[in-house]
Amino acid sequence: MSLDSTFSADAARSSRLAERLLVPAGFITTAGNAFQITAAAILVFHAEQTTLAVGWLFIAVSIPQVGLALLFGKLVDKVDRRMLCVAADLVSAMTAFALPVWLWIGGPANLGSYIANFMLACTAALFMPASNGLIKERIADERLGKFNSHFEMASNAGMLLASSLAGFLVIWFGATPLFIFNSLTFVLSAVLVYAIGRKPAKAPVIAETTTAVDPSVPVEVPARQPIKRLALLYANGNIGLMVANVILTTLILQTFDQGAWMIGVVDALAGVGFIVGAALYGKVSKRFKGIHLAVLGTLGNLVCLAIQPLHYIVLMAAIPFAGFCFAQGRIAARTLLMRASPEERVGRIFGGTQAVGLGLGVGATVGLSTLADATSVPYAFWGLAILQGAIVIGTYFSLAKPLSAQEKKQPAEVLEATAA
Repeated sequence: MSLDSTFSADAARSSRLAERLLVPAGFITTAGNAFQITAAAILVFHAEQTTLAVGWLFIAVSIPQVGLALLFGKLVDKVDRRMLCVAADLVSAMTAFALPVWLWIGGPANLGSYIANFMLACTAALFMPASNGLIKERIADERLGKFNSHFEMASNAGMLLASSLAGFLVIWFGATPLFIFNSLTFVLSAVLVYAIGRKPAKAPVIAETTTAVDPSVPVEVPARQPIKRLALLYANGNIGLMVANVILTTLILQTFDQGAWMIGVVDALAGVGFIVGAALYGKVSKRFKGIHLAVLGTLGNLVCLAIQPLHYIVLMAAIPFAGFCFAQGRIAARTLLMRASPEERVGRIFGGTQAVGLGLGVGATVGLSTLADATSVPYAFWGLAILQGAIVIGTYFSLAKPLSAQEKKQPAEVLEATAA
């Protein structure tokens, strides 16, 4: 057996192990976070009775990620990504457990929720680029599309399943048990990530005899990937998630005058739609190019978003289709960005993307929450659809020329792996 084949076999085994462990780790972590943020949002809304109060909770979660994600992204590209993920999980576990302790000693629930979620967001600002860098580092490039569909399905299934149960569990048991559960999920996630093991050594580069190059033959320059535009396409989904979490809570509790149980039902329906969409992504992606799927999936989600505030029956009917379309657009955009990102820069790329997405999300949350309180909640839904639609359409047209140029130079299967 040659040296190259030995290294190749080790890399393949490491990639398969990483796939098996990172997917459940993503499910567990997002489930715990969803329990915490949903329970905190319900507590804050019942205390303040305004959309903006809930919005400030999500803003408190976003501000440190906006300020620290890019800085931590640069750190991720220089330090062991696996150990950074483990450290972030363990710090998050201690922070999450501090909130129920605060409540037990009689501390104000609102203040404790804001501080705890703010501190968790600081560690999330490190975990997000570190985990994405770890994925790029450990998962074979040709398997990124399939892995991302599984990872997004598991992560969002965990988030939506937990969100759907959180409304009921808060009513039955109160918020404190959910906060304790969240701290345990971080510990389990740290164990799974640590079990991935060290990064396998790369095969040594063997010098080959060079041949004379004809100076008259032009040297082909590698196509430059428009990372920033792909990052904006992916960040657009983060904007929608952040704002929708705020205005959907108010739509159900205030506009439709329903209880917290309705939040659980709606999140469950969205979860079913997303899981089905992620499960079928492999088949759907064979019929559409990555960029087309990213755009069409987003636009389909926005159409469903625009009709949701008409009636709570319409909301429940439309949101599974919104989840399905969101899955297609989200996974396609993530795969395009990850494949186009060089391994040595993936941390700062995803850190910067996170910062941009959340920064725009904070501005959109304040503006649309204020609009909802000044007029009515449906106007916030329509404003969000217009904002996201403008971003995705503008980004698509800006990418049309570079995509077309690369398509002429590369075979279709290579284009999908590096399209930008």
